[in-house]
Amino acid sequence: MLSEREKQELREMAESESLREEFRTMRQNSEAMARTVTVDELAHWLTVMARLCPGAPRAKQAADYATMKL
Repeated sequence: MLSEREKQELREMAESESLREEFRTMRQNSEAMARTVTVDELAHWLTVMARLCPGAPRAKQAADYATMKL
């Protein structure tokens, strides 16, 4: 059983438009993640990412430490 204070908090949360909008956004994002991605969508995304990050990735240089301890 909820106390009167907890009930009041729930009522206030239910009245909050920003909180409802955040829950809508989370629901839409989870629905978008659950759907299947087509090959065309994947190709489009890869093309966009290639345009944003052009060129071959650079190799990372190893750390130059005389003595390396973990």
